[in-house]
Amino acid sequence: MLTNAVEVKNLTFAYSGMNPLLSGISFSVCEGEMLVIAGQSGSGKTTLCRILCGIIPHSVKGAIGGEVAVMGISPSSVSLPQNALNTGMVFQDPDSQIICTTVEDEIAFGLENFCIPPIEIRRRVDELLAEFGFESLRNANPELLSDGQKKLLTIAAVLATSPPILILDEPMSGLDPRGRSLVTAAIERQRRQGRTVIIIEHDLKTAACADRWLLLRDGAVAAFGAPSDIINDRGMLEELGVWAC
Repeated sequence: MLTNAVEVKNLTFAYSGMNPLLSGISFSVCEGEMLVIAGQSGSGKTTLCRILCGIIPHSVKGAIGGEVAVMGISPSSVSLPQNALNTGMVFQDPDSQIICTTVEDEIAFGLENFCIPPIEIRRRVDELLAEFGFESLRNANPELLSDGQKKLLTIAAVLATSPPILILDEPMSGLDPRGRSLVTAAIERQRRQGRTVIIIEHDLKTAACADRWLLLRDGAVAAFGAPSDIINDRGMLEELGVWAC
């Protein structure tokens, strides 16, 4: 029987001193499921995912209402490092996330911060270097990588601690066809391995393979369900700016 990796009930949120951005958000994500969150710019997609991984309210303050459970734990009730063990988030701009001067060190960084034994760090880093095709680039400066390779590196780095949930904010943004192919393959691998994957995307034509879509309009749920149940409502999809005929 599938259990929920994420459960959100009547979530509301407002940044400090601002009007509410999220209002009455409710949805769930089963373990091993792929969910795509879509909507126009400013609809609250990234804010929602920052709440799921604990960035809000630990690093970014605001007023939260409702209930959020990620792997059975409220992200606001545990520290950011503890949240990172459950949820790894890959930002839209990889340059904002990469901090080390070699590919190998970038993947090892999170493990070192959790004081993982060196022999285990070596094993996990070598596995990820092989899985993501970085074996010959382990000592390369990430600044010299292509955009697609940088995106792959950020994915590998957040997966080093083996979080059961992976969140990606517009992972195809700015990538050429080869980069998109590499990132798509990496995401599909995580899905096959049973990891829960949540993707923020603006173009649902690239997200038909998801198990469910969560569409946001002005901070509220416009639609939630299987793509086959939503895709025929082209008027709504065009209104939300997530489908171009």
